[in-house]
Amino acid sequence: MDLSGYRITISNVKDCPCFQAQDQFDCSGNAVVVSADTHFCMDFAESLIFGLSNISKSKAMAMEFKCASGGSGCKGQVAYRIEKVEEQINHFEDETSDQNVDAVTRLLLSLPMFKSFDQRSIDRLLSYFQFEHIYDLGFKSYRKGDIILQKGVPGSHLYIIVAGRVEVIDEDDNTITYLSSGEVFGEMSLISGNPVSASVRVDIPTTVFRLDSKDFNRVLPKFPELHTYFARLLTQRLTRSNRERTQDLSSGMSGKLSEMPPDELLQTLNITQKNGVLSFNLADGPAKIFFKDGEMIYSEYGKLTGIPAVAKIIQNQTGKFSFTPKLPPEASEMKPLGNFMGILMNALREMDESMSDD
Repeated sequence: MDLSGYRITISNVKDCPCFQAQDQFDCSGNAVVVSADTHFCMDFAESLIFGLSNISKSKAMAMEFKCASGGSGCKGQVAYRIEKVEEQINHFEDETSDQNVDAVTRLLLSLPMFKSFDQRSIDRLLSYFQFEHIYDLGFKSYRKGDIILQKGVPGSHLYIIVAGRVEVIDEDDNTITYLSSGEVFGEMSLISGNPVSASVRVDIPTTVFRLDSKDFNRVLPKFPELHTYFARLLTQRLTRSNRERTQDLSSGMSGKLSEMPPDELLQTLNITQKNGVLSFNLADGPAKIFFKDGEMIYSEYGKLTGIPAVAKIIQNQTGKFSFTPKLPPEASEMKPLGNFMGILMNALREMDESMSDD
């Protein structure tokens, strides 16, 4: 791989005996040019090989990486950036921004999340962002064992895996599932406003790009394609991770909303096409929702009924719930309140807007 024109800049150092912040090394051909008195530990060398390989394959203008302590026994931590240096590409100076946009566009169109997008849609999506370098969209690399998301912490980013693999783990360190290139995580916390429900740990060296919550919430309402994608993704995730939970619901179940929030309850019943009554004991009084073949056909909460009652119920993150797999006789004539995912997504968006206003 030809790395000519790339420069390595040490951006942050902690307890590292080899480097200082702002140390720089240039690349020539397939080699890194360093002075005779420069010391590279094995951990940094391994990290650098991974970083140079990633930036070469992606043809990115710049990417961020980290080197942490590992097998060599070094306890230092180093953050560094690999980027095309201006003096090596000054004949492209007027085209730098276009090149970065083209690189991001090619990457996005290759990911399942943007499979339904055409060139015009991608151009419109990128118009919501102002960036001069490709890493402004949040490219970040992690090493095996790094924790990217911690259960119980409020979500701050949407993560899309560019290369590598992560594992979703429970509180007992058991693996729930694996996610690999092209897959997305962190979206549920951003959509619902709830804390992260499971930790995500790097299984093999992984590169992601992150979209922060403000950008995510700004673009999501403007692209129906993303609504469709996340509705399908949430369905798949709940089917996979809540299988045991849904088996319990078949015979009736009760619990706390702090352990299973209302939006997850509703989606679980919808996915498994349940019939029955979901009852709530909330701070402002009782509430209930009727389900027929997984569709909501009736709801009430205080003086509210129908869709407004559903939206109000979803805003509750504390309280108790119980599910009875049997409908009252009057439910036989009731019709669905509307499109399930549409009702849920609108309710979650209203809750997010209400929290932002507060």
